[in-house]
Parts: sequence; C-alpha cells; structure tokens
Amino acid sequence: MIERVSRYYDGPLAQIKQKYTGDYTIAVYRKFPEARSVRFVEYTWVDGDNFGSLAKVYLGNSKYWWEILEINPEVIDPLNIAPGTVIRIPYGD
Repeated sequence: MIERVSRYYDGPLAQIKQKYTGDYTIAVYRKFPEARSVRFVEYTWVDGDNFGSLAKVYLGNSKYWWEILEINPEVIDPLNIAPGTVIRIPYGD
C-alpha cells in the first residue's frame, strides 16, 4: 500500500507481468524530479547487494534506498541486477 505521504501516491499505475509466475501485479511508475546536479560515486554491483544495504552503508540509513534508485533510471528491475553492473550512489557535501 502506498501511503498518502509517499511521493508515489498520485503516480501513474502500470500492470506488470511477473517473470516467473506469469501473474500480473499493479505497480506505480517512478516520477523523476527535474534535472539537478548530484554528486555520486560509482559502485560495481556484487551478488547479494540490495539498495537498502547500500543505502545503510553509504547514506547512513537503509530508508534512503530510493535515493540510489532515483539516480539510476536505467535500472528497470531493482530486484534483478546482474553482478558487475556499475551504478551511481549519491553522496552529500
């Protein structure tokens, strides 16, 4: 459930077919912010990584996983990233 305070609350919906079961689920598209400058480091994805654990290490809290996902719009399926894929991880001043 998407809560009213979520930035995705009014987002457009999509019907997505699950890869392994063939079932359909409803998902919300991400709305990307207007262009802005973001400082980042490049990180090479390894087996076992996830955005929550990377956010905890690099951003101080796993709840900031979305900040990593937001600056990596080429990541279509965040649960299926191949090891060796280079992603960007934002960092502050």
